[in-house]
Amino acid sequence: MDEDVPIADDLSDSGSDMDLGSSYVGGGGAPLNDAASTIYPDDSISMRDFQTTQKKKKRPPAPSVVSDAPSLVSFHSSADGHLFKTVHGRAFNNQSDLYMLPADDHEHSRLDIQHLALRLHLGSLYASKHLVEAALKPNPDCPPAVLDVGTGSGRWALDMAIQFPHAEVIGLDIVPPVLLTDADVPDNCRFEVDDANLSFAHYENAFNVVHMRGADMGINNFESWLYETARTLRPNGVLLLVVGFPQMYDSRLQPLPTREPGEEGFTWLQFLWSAVVKATHNRGNYSGDSSLHWQRWLESNPNYRNPKTRSMYIPLGPWKENMSEREQYIAALMREDCIRLLGNFKALLLGDGKKEADVDQWVANATKELQDLSVHSYSRWQYTVAVRNILPWQERLEEPRPLDAESGTMLGHASDTASAPSAIAEILSADV
Repeated sequence: MDEDVPIADDLSDSGSDMDLGSSYVGGGGAPLNDAASTIYPDDSISMRDFQTTQKKKKRPPAPSVVSDAPSLVSFHSSADGHLFKTVHGRAFNNQSDLYMLPADDHEHSRLDIQHLALRLHLGSLYASKHLVEAALKPNPDCPPAVLDVGTGSGRWALDMAIQFPHAEVIGLDIVPPVLLTDADVPDNCRFEVDDANLSFAHYENAFNVVHMRGADMGINNFESWLYETARTLRPNGVLLLVVGFPQMYDSRLQPLPTREPGEEGFTWLQFLWSAVVKATHNRGNYSGDSSLHWQRWLESNPNYRNPKTRSMYIPLGPWKENMSEREQYIAALMREDCIRLLGNFKALLLGDGKKEADVDQWVANATKELQDLSVHSYSRWQYTVAVRNILPWQERLEEPRPLDAESGTMLGHASDTASAPSAIAEILSADV
């Protein structure tokens, strides 16, 4: 009989080299992509190093521990054009109108940058380090498995497959990773194209870890999704949720105010982020605000126990005094991620009726603030962890209640979630 394992909230990896164009560590430092291989040679597993390792030691394919869903769409087919549509010159998924970010090379490259920044800042691929590693320890009778929901570029799934070669890792998204080839993917990793809003019945009791980072905007009803996801987790399995807030914070970790041009405290950075949130709400999509309620929803969900929510703040650019070379690098990565992300919301803003010339100018102004460090700001990242209990899965009985304008927004102070900064050590190892 399964027993509850003690929970601790180590809110814990590898990354890849990527081209960051003209971004620099400091005002006159080396390009970031050059710095990556010299400053942190032991912190990441680049795809180049990974491929070299694979050539030296090729593993036989591991038997699948989860069912082959009939909804699976092959990742390697070049005939997957039906998965994409073109909007204002960018490729978007053709399956859901909820998620309004592109699904092209430029966006997936941005996600790789974000992945590296978060991994280096946390010092790990995942929070609750000892919980995850306990859940994924080798078990010949029931090999461990990992599901990455909203896998995006697939980088987190790939790195998990490398770190846990005995585990099967599945990356799930409504489009395949566009930058990967078959040669990039280890034998214990695969990608499935499916909608995470649909039933997970074919994944019942299949995974030891389920991870989602930044894909909440594409979930119709997140509270119901937490029930469906519990269905996939094995007893004592770990749920890892990560989200970045569209609210930026000043040097004192206070929310940057949303102001109009010319008003005191105005920044183009927060003005643009506020426009993105409002445009999303105008489409009737409040899914991006769901993370404000994760802690409360998990506490009331009978399938989980002892959820914990922590927040960490990362500078957008190397503006702080006495930053180490590593800290400058991470801050520059996060700034580059933010700049690219704001530009990638152009289609959303145009669809909201904004003029293209205005949007281009807003993005240029916000980019200048970030590049010349005239606005000292932090991005906020929330880590929520919960453990599947050992009781039989319970489905949701009450009718889902969609989020709306009265449910709260991620702009301004988020009063019903953990907003105080947590030390990285606390995120990695403190008790839940």
